[in-house]
Amino acid sequence: MTTTYYYETPDHLSPELLQTMIQLEKDVFGSDGAVDEWGLVPIARHGRLILMRAAGDDVPIAVCELMRDYSKPDKAYIYGYYVRPDYQGKGIGKLLFDYVFDQLFRDNCTEVCLTVKPSNVSAVKLYERVGFTIAELRPHEYGEGRERYFMIKTLK
Repeated sequence: MTTTYYYETPDHLSPELLQTMIQLEKDVFGSDGAVDEWGLVPIARHGRLILMRAAGDDVPIAVCELMRDYSKPDKAYIYGYYVRPDYQGKGIGKLLFDYVFDQLFRDNCTEVCLTVKPSNVSAVKLYERVGFTIAELRPHEYGEGRERYFMIKTLK
């Protein structure tokens, strides 16, 4: 049986979807970067929130939170990117990236970047597989001792 996937780009979040998104953030990131309503609402309204869904499943299976770089408008920043735990290891992350890269290209973006915890090996491998390279290690990106790789991809 083949699963049908579709994408949604809401420009606002209903109270129910907001609570679902907050819970997904906690499930995936725990206390290490989960976004709450103070981040999700502005991202949906002023950035871009891309939800990947599976037919018959009410909860998004993957999420991409995007912002534009104010100093370089053709550059996008991936603020958050994750696949729901029960869908990990099934190629969903790559499928969502295919969609995201196409949307960014249509929006005239030439570059996309993100940060990732170096110990998140599976995420780093995914990002490298889809064309990101590590540009630098930022030792205190999110506070003392909270290092992150800064990764960049050129869009073609």
